[in-house]
Amino acid sequence: MGMRLEGPQLENINNTNIKSEGLIKGVIQVPGDGNPIIMLSDHGTIGGYPKIAVIISADYDRLVQLPSGAKVKFQQVELSDAETLFKMYEMETQNLLNQI
Repeated sequence: MGMRLEGPQLENINNTNIKSEGLIKGVIQVPGDGNPIIMLSDHGTIGGYPKIAVIISADYDRLVQLPSGAKVKFQQVELSDAETLFKMYEMETQNLLNQI
């Protein structure tokens, strides 16, 4: 359902419980304890914690294969770059499937 991250806690300067709203795969929510959660494929449909980012589709498969305790580093990506990376990811995936 989700991947809980550990590390420096993120402080919420507003209310930690906000009006529930829709979630998408890969969104990062920050509950009241300050430890972010990345919502995975089986996530709920709504959530009431602040959302700070979304994992780009091109990185999602790699993320979910990380072992427990692995370090994760985030980088801000422009939408156009995310789209280009996704096209490259699709081509690599298709190449692998063609080899089967």
